[in-house]
Amino acid sequence: MYNVLDLIGRFTPLIEYICIESRKGLMIAIISRFIFIPAFYFTAKYGGQGWMIFLTSLLGLTNGHLTVCVLTAAPKGYKGPEANALGNLLVLFLLGGLFSGVALDWLWLIGKGW
Repeated sequence: MYNVLDLIGRFTPLIEYICIESRKGLMIAIISRFIFIPAFYFTAKYGGQGWMIFLTSLLGLTNGHLTVCVLTAAPKGYKGPEANALGNLLVLFLLGGLFSGVALDWLWLIGKGW
C-alpha cells in the first residue's frame, strides 16, 4: 500500500489547488509528518491491522506528494546553473536517504538467527 500510494502521491501535485508551492507551507507539511511517529506507536500497541494499513497508506501518499512538491518548488528563484546545482543536490540527498534507509532496514534481521 505504501508503494502504490507513493506512486499516486507523485501525481497529485498535477492538481493545482493541492500543490504546495510556498516554502513555509512545505516546511509545515514536512514537519507535521512527525505526528506519524506516535501514531504508528499507538496503532501498533492498541490499534488493528486496518488502522496500520491506513497509516502506512497515508505516509506513502504524503511522501510522494511532498517529494514532488519540494523537488519542483526548491529551484524556483534561482537562475540557470544554480538551479541545476540545487536540483542535483536534492536528488543526491534523496538517493542518499533511500540508500541509508534500505541499508539500515536490514538491521532488524541481525541477531534473529537467519
